[in-house]
Amino acid sequence: MKKFFFNTPNIHSLTSIKHLIAQNLHPQALKNSLSLSSPLFTDQIYALFLKSGHVLDTFLATSLITHFSKSGDFSRSNGFLLDAHGVDTVAFNALLSGYAQFHQSLSSFALYNKLTCYGLSPDKYTLSSLIKSCDNLEKIRVSHVICIKFGFNLSGFVVSGLIHKYGKCGFVESAEKCFEECLDLDSVVWSAMINGYVWNGEFENGREIFKAMRGLGLELNEFNLTAVVGALREVRDGEQIHGFALKTGLVFGGSLHLSNVVMNMYSRCGRRLDALKVFDEIPNPDVVSWTARIGASFDGAEALKAFKFMRLNNVDVNELTVVNVLSAIEDPRLLIAGRQVHSLCHKAGYLTILSVGNALISMYGKCRVMDDARLIFDELAFRDSISWNSLIGGYSENGSLSLVLRVFHQMRDLGFLPDQYTLASILGAVTSPHFADLVLQIHSHIIKSGFLSDESMVSCLISSYGKCSCLDHAKRVLSATQEVNVGHLQVLTAAAVTAGCPADAMECFKTAMSLWSDIDGTTISIVFKACSSLTNLGQGKAIHCLALKAGLGSDRFVETAVIDFYCKCGSIADAQNIFMDISSHNLAAWNAMITGFAQHGCYDEVLSLFERMTELGIMPDEITYLGILQSCCHAGLVNEANIHLDSMFELHGLVPCLEHYATMIDLLGRVGLVKEAKLVIDEMPISPDAQVWQSLLSACHNSGNLDVGKVAATELLKLQPENDSAYILLSNLYARAHDWDAVRRLRREMKDKFIYKEPGYSWVEAGGSVYHFLAEDTSHPENENIYFYLQSIAQQMLPLSEVTEDFPVCEDVQEALDNTCRMDWKALAAMTALICPLLGKGRLPSKLSATAETDDVSVMLMIEIIRSEVQFARL
Repeated sequence: MKKFFFNTPNIHSLTSIKHLIAQNLHPQALKNSLSLSSPLFTDQIYALFLKSGHVLDTFLATSLITHFSKSGDFSRSNGFLLDAHGVDTVAFNALLSGYAQFHQSLSSFALYNKLTCYGLSPDKYTLSSLIKSCDNLEKIRVSHVICIKFGFNLSGFVVSGLIHKYGKCGFVESAEKCFEECLDLDSVVWSAMINGYVWNGEFENGREIFKAMRGLGLELNEFNLTAVVGALREVRDGEQIHGFALKTGLVFGGSLHLSNVVMNMYSRCGRRLDALKVFDEIPNPDVVSWTARIGASFDGAEALKAFKFMRLNNVDVNELTVVNVLSAIEDPRLLIAGRQVHSLCHKAGYLTILSVGNALISMYGKCRVMDDARLIFDELAFRDSISWNSLIGGYSENGSLSLVLRVFHQMRDLGFLPDQYTLASILGAVTSPHFADLVLQIHSHIIKSGFLSDESMVSCLISSYGKCSCLDHAKRVLSATQEVNVGHLQVLTAAAVTAGCPADAMECFKTAMSLWSDIDGTTISIVFKACSSLTNLGQGKAIHCLALKAGLGSDRFVETAVIDFYCKCGSIADAQNIFMDISSHNLAAWNAMITGFAQHGCYDEVLSLFERMTELGIMPDEITYLGILQSCCHAGLVNEANIHLDSMFELHGLVPCLEHYATMIDLLGRVGLVKEAKLVIDEMPISPDAQVWQSLLSACHNSGNLDVGKVAATELLKLQPENDSAYILLSNLYARAHDWDAVRRLRREMKDKFIYKEPGYSWVEAGGSVYHFLAEDTSHPENENIYFYLQSIAQQMLPLSEVTEDFPVCEDVQEALDNTCRMDWKALAAMTALICPLLGKGRLPSKLSATAETDDVSVMLMIEIIRSEVQFARL
């Protein structure tokens, strides 16, 4: 039962009502009773009113109807309408307004019919409320016909409502017709038309009609400015509107609504700092202001902090607020806070709201708790395409391609058509060349669905083809695009890096620079990855200078990429100098420096950096710990690695993933603890992948453990049946055990299954140029000299193969001698480094090292001979 509480003013009103009743002034007492907000008390006064012989006139009835219809008490409102004597259109309008406020469409039209039965004519307020209550296109058209019948289709007050409703339903042409026929084009009608264009994505038309409005000299107010801000996609235009609003005093103390819209505009255009400045200038921010401020947060932690301040300021929270908070939570370390917001939604009754449910699914997916995401999805009373996309996106972010495809098929079976976001999530789950056929199928579906005109769809396709090492397909997608922009070239550059084609990435970057002089931090960071892959220190330094010249030296992405580049090129001192000048809160840069030290075997420096991180309050993540474990691996520190692995969850709540276990297995294998490495795999809480078994097999190869090696190779080939290295490493293990029958069997099996050693490539910088080599490569200008020298080395190596029968080099060396054109790419690179200086095309390299591991014994011998020749030539 509802309780009513009276404050001091209401007690005074109650006393005055008693005095009015005592003086037989029942009409005035009845009207004053409304101020008490007590329906039961008003009923009692009304009973006394009727008992005393008074008649309810139209004026008093209208006041009663207006009061109760505003609160949704339509039973009492209808009762007063029936009791009124001499009822008029104004009384009907009061009830119609209440129906429109609570979207009671059927009741509105029934009341309109009753009005006509009373012989009354509707006015503009009647039709405005009737239009406002419409919930579908049919009722809008009926209302439109009524407007034409009574001549209100020319009134701006009524037409603005029609334009609004037609725009909401997506019928822009009908809205335009209403606009063109209207003779009373005031600023409200213009604003409604601008909103209609914005809601339907016709932003250019919205901007054009705003210009026409200004050209007519019409007054600009908060309503039309709010409408046009929604049509803006350029920050410069938004800044002009913001400046005009500041000049006229419509923001910062003027119109709160306009201030909120301007803040949303800056946030939408990526100008979050400007959005926060607008918020800080609002004297008394409301729930919309706080919701927009949360949406402008840089990360989940900041959004949660703003949400906390909002509640401390006693500002009511609505469903849009919690949706913005949940959407900002993307870090698994914020999962506890996300669950607290979930609990708040449960208490407030928001779980029945579809947008909140969708946001919860997305939040749990980003926090890697897909069981909870699936539970929320299953409990939804209704689902839309966003619900399905949120679930598919969660599985995609967690790398569960099989579940992505399963949910996708369920979605289609239930009649939901996939949109751009669905297909983008499927493409995002593709992580290796094994799924190239799937990408081709999705590409075909995109073309059939007409989504290829979507810029984001083009970018997703290019990126996915890059992950599948299908760079030619990626280039074809770009060439088929009507308008190529810098974003597409940026994605193609990243795809080339992912596909292992850094030279193509550099060419793509040069093309982008020739078309657009402006570059951003994301593009530069991608180019640095290409330079890192090429280990081209000179070119990387040139890119670094370009970034500094463009004012991107303090960009977080650039800082991280520069450190990573110098580390991978061996310039650890340069990396340290860059690191000393960065922002202390850039976790990615800390991880890059830790990983760089780890790659150079600097365990003490890694530990020192880690301790500094914790002292500064910077929370490590999985990448941080991976770098620490890698440093332990290079240093052979088993006990220390175990301590760090345990502390991941105990101190920071981080769950070790496959990369961490693979590093531990690699470490144990390096120190000869192969059985212990196998035990780690057996006790892992997650299923080992190909990388884990590859690490164990390599460890067995290094230590000569055939028994465990056979197990590792078997499991690896189950996951990757065409893995050439599994056959080669196992073949070498059998050779060490003198099991030549097994060696021949494996080589025969490789030939029968058409499995060949994947050709690698190498590069070397000589004479200011970078040369790339594949096996059987004959494209180098000094090709004849290189192969002549290689053949002479092969002749020198042949006697070495007869040293002992225990070392299986005879077949490899004889094969190298038979056809020197099929030399290893590392040997070709090494020969170039030697021959080019001797031909006057550069200096001798100070250091000559292989760029990758090789299991070809003949090549190892050849590289050692070349190294000796280089040292002799230098003398």
